[in-house]
Amino acid sequence: MARNPGRQKNRNIEATEQVSVEVPPSMPRPAVLMILAVLLLTFGLTVGVVIDVVSRPEPTVVRETASTQTRSRPNRNVPPPRIEAPKAPSIFDVPDSNKTIESDGGEETRQAIPVLSPLALNSAPIEVPPDWPVVAIVIDDMGLHKRRARKVLSLPGPLTLSYLTYANDLNAQAQAAIDAGHEVMAHIPMEPLGNADPGPGALMSGGSPADLRAQLNTYLDNWTGYVGINNHMGSKLTSDRAAMDVVMVELKSRGLMWLDSRTDSSTVGEIAASALGVPHIGRDVFLDNEDNEEAITAQLAKVESIARRKGFAVAIGHPRDATVTALAKWMATLNDKGIALVPVTEALRRRTEKRG
Repeated sequence: MARNPGRQKNRNIEATEQVSVEVPPSMPRPAVLMILAVLLLTFGLTVGVVIDVVSRPEPTVVRETASTQTRSRPNRNVPPPRIEAPKAPSIFDVPDSNKTIESDGGEETRQAIPVLSPLALNSAPIEVPPDWPVVAIVIDDMGLHKRRARKVLSLPGPLTLSYLTYANDLNAQAQAAIDAGHEVMAHIPMEPLGNADPGPGALMSGGSPADLRAQLNTYLDNWTGYVGINNHMGSKLTSDRAAMDVVMVELKSRGLMWLDSRTDSSTVGEIAASALGVPHIGRDVFLDNEDNEEAITAQLAKVESIARRKGFAVAIGHPRDATVTALAKWMATLNDKGIALVPVTEALRRRTEKRG
């Protein structure tokens, strides 16, 4: 069969038109192929970007933390953290120089840290109405006469019993006093004016500071349970500021209090204690300079008057029969009078709080 040349020519033209749409008739074939390749590459890149955007995860919200330090708006629905004021130092705290703190670098540094002192550990517990005046009764010269000591321990407490530091069996005697509900002090013999004998190993003003400190340590190292010290005699030593500074430095390091017996008006014990930050208080009344019940009862009335005026008072007596008898009768009246019998540490606390 003969082919129709015209029809075949028309078909070739149609095929060419379908492939080379909008391509000028004069454009060569290699250029056409290049254009197609560019179009395909552009289409592929566009599809890839769209897929990446659609499949990308949502960004993570960074919260404010101590590690990131990122600033963000505060949540007003959450109350701010409570900031507590630092606790004020207590008179019953003492710096413990043996504490060490390890830094991040592994180096140990020494730091003074307040810890519970013997003054706090050994103080007799007491609860009294806050508006009642308080009286502390200190019985000096304890430890030598066992019969009299037993009579004192039998009194309703709390009393404060001050044991001569050259007495025997101090640990046992102190523990017996504590078990009976009383408080304990160390009664340190100190140099008096005149020729009176303060007892063996008294602290003397003529020695070196090292000797003075060593003797004081001898009196304090061999027993425990006391809240502080007061002077036995000592009218000369307590008027020597340099000597009393040595004593106060040792009391400060041990966490003990100072009770000034005020055996002479020239004492500088409380001045030295205040200067060095040692908790301290002074005696108001001697009960038994006259060793009879009537005189002692009169002195107890003076104690009451001072306590009502100041809020606290400290009286010192001795383990004598008349003193024990007068105290037993007087103690029975205190509740009706609205006066509280307390250990000396409570009087110290009242004094410290009053002075601020």
